[in-house]
Amino acid sequence: MTDPDAGSRPDRSKAIAVEAGLDLLKTEGRAAAAAFMEDAGVPLAVIARVLNEPERRRLPAADDLPGG
Repeated sequence: MTDPDAGSRPDRSKAIAVEAGLDLLKTEGRAAAAAFMEDAGVPLAVIARVLNEPERRRLPAADDLPGG
């Protein structure tokens, strides 16, 4: 479940990288998702949070959703 109280992401390109990394997690696994996000410049603390504590994820911004 996402955290509705979390603030908006300050960096849209990193937000998109996190979303893509989480899609990659479903198909290629945790190591591939983490490596992708790291290569995209997502801070290690953010990678650890989204992979280890999915309940703390922020809601996607409207612009990050399909059709947004």
